[in-house]
Amino acid sequence: MRAVILGCGRVGSTLALKLEAEGHEANIIDKDPGAFLRLGEHFKGRTIAGIGISAEVLRQAGIEGADAFLAVTNGDNSNLMASQIAKIRFHTPRVLARIYDPLRAEAYRETGIETLCITTLSTGILYNRAVDVASPGLDSSQELARQVPRLYAAELPSPQWAATRRATGKGKRPEYIIIAGGGKVGYQLGRTFRRQSTEVLVLEKRPPRYQLLHDELGESVFFGDACEIRTMIRAGMERADLVVAVTGEDEDNLVICQVAKRLFGVPRVICRVNNPNNEDIFRMLGIDETISATRLLYRLIEQEATTAEVVPMSLLQRGNLEVVEVRLAESSPASGRKVKKLTLPEGCLLTAIVRGSKSQVVTGETVLHANDRIVALTEPTKIDALRKALLG
Repeated sequence: MRAVILGCGRVGSTLALKLEAEGHEANIIDKDPGAFLRLGEHFKGRTIAGIGISAEVLRQAGIEGADAFLAVTNGDNSNLMASQIAKIRFHTPRVLARIYDPLRAEAYRETGIETLCITTLSTGILYNRAVDVASPGLDSSQELARQVPRLYAAELPSPQWAATRRATGKGKRPEYIIIAGGGKVGYQLGRTFRRQSTEVLVLEKRPPRYQLLHDELGESVFFGDACEIRTMIRAGMERADLVVAVTGEDEDNLVICQVAKRLFGVPRVICRVNNPNNEDIFRMLGIDETISATRLLYRLIEQEATTAEVVPMSLLQRGNLEVVEVRLAESSPASGRKVKKLTLPEGCLLTAIVRGSKSQVVTGETVLHANDRIVALTEPTKIDALRKALLG
């Protein structure tokens, strides 16, 4: 068997050594190269220094063709995101993730990931020892996991209720917005929505930052970790029409949006992506609306360096489409021609023209002129082809 392990702490290193001792192939990933010292000098497997939520790092570790993937870092969200990439993108047959939060562990079992919650497992063993009851093993832990929502006083909505809410809430103007992350972006969003008299709640887990925000925004700020399902319940997630996750960690933003959408039936979620390479992964994992400031700035700089005539207008990507503005020059091959006569790349649509102080919707009979500003809808990968078709 070939296994890829994420996390070379005490558990990950012991697991790798155990697998190798039993004749299996084990490759291990950790962001700290010094962690591999735990494996000793005779370990034969590959050691990869990198972030486990990177598809490229997983490839280097041999995830393609691996029989099992085991995520055992100390971060629940890193384990969950990496496990989903292994399961959905690379089709790894068996995926296991160590999770500390019992509610999160239960929430992700339905995705096909085997979650092992150390909290419920150790609690069950300690409880049985304390009351002098013979431990029935893993079954006891699973029974305790089913009791956790009641123990935590966490009333979770039923899957049927969540599905109905997702379906009926689409297209409606949000009346209650939850913002996960009280950094600069979350703070400015909170202020803006408050000025519009929209009910908004900013979730912030850092005490000093929370106090600073609370002094200005008052009851519109809530102290707690937005990744914790108990925090979501206390914040009234089941009422939210829109959740915007803008923390500085991609794996946190992903889990927040996934749980809000799947477990609480939030009709619309928007996810900040700090690493633009993760945008495709987020969409693959069910998050259609992502915001990447890095990618937007890069495109602005790139297009300014090549031509100032194609400018991205929409920072929000939804359904892998982007809105751009194209300004026709005197030398543009499209100038003086009808739209229906143009050979546009597949996946591109001209929607409107701004000519002087007037604008109009584009039809096949519309004739383009120099200095027209054309609004187009296009797939991001087709922007260069659209530029060539309109500008030469």
